[in-house]
Amino acid sequence: MKNKRINRLYSGALITLGLFLAGSCVDIPKEGSLAPDINYRNRKQQAIAGLAQSIGDFQVSTSTLPLYFEIVNITEANGNDVSALQQEIPVIRYTKPVVGDETAEELKLKSDTVRIPAVAINQHTGRLEIQEGNGIRAGEYHFDIQVSNSSGTRLLKDALVIEFAEYELKSWSGSMAKAPEIERVGDAPNQILFVGHLDGMPLHGNRIDFTESRALGFKGTFVDDTQQGEIWNVGFPVKEATTYCNWKITTNESGVGASTYENAEFNFVLGRPGSYIIRLYK
Repeated sequence: MKNKRINRLYSGALITLGLFLAGSCVDIPKEGSLAPDINYRNRKQQAIAGLAQSIGDFQVSTSTLPLYFEIVNITEANGNDVSALQQEIPVIRYTKPVVGDETAEELKLKSDTVRIPAVAINQHTGRLEIQEGNGIRAGEYHFDIQVSNSSGTRLLKDALVIEFAEYELKSWSGSMAKAPEIERVGDAPNQILFVGHLDGMPLHGNRIDFTESRALGFKGTFVDDTQQGEIWNVGFPVKEATTYCNWKITTNESGVGASTYENAEFNFVLGRPGSYIIRLYK
């Protein structure tokens, strides 16, 4: 009788322990956490189409690391096409260390060309990586981004909003009457028409010219001086660099003609390939 009572007590203890453990398993949370306030610092950003850029400073707060990121959806504010952001473009990746004195053939042996989306996300840092040579049109693009870790996932709607522009005037000298104006007028050819205005009147192309330092600016090739202005072929994207322009000022005093030259400088960026007009004022 005594042994039966002990066995009943032992069996009861095991059942109680099993129920406790079962209940405890349900109550124990998964390891890690996603903080409620995770987001990007400076959610709204600006970018220039065609240029390589890295955008997005993600704030992890108290979340358990590592975090993993994925672009779930991209939309444009006016409903415009977003396929240019997902288009795969060729990008050069170096497979061996570059010393700096390699020939073009040696660099070719040290590199490989891969195709990746024009806009991708670094799955470990959350930064958007925009590749040079993209054909993104001007617009406001909204990115829905999924963030995950060991505890689960969360979708951040409109996590990043990027306003893409196709060109930008960075700076201009005070010797100009007002800021230069940039206009994109077509998809082809890849040219810039520089139009000079003196005292409100447009000038023939032979009345404006660029110094030798122009090679440090838009790296173009002179085409022609025309009635409308000076035409240059350019490679895209046109990256930021100061461009110097000379203005030919003609005067006529006592029947004697005289010419002087005045210099001005400006800094601009052109992203998408195409035809542009840049109007300069003095």
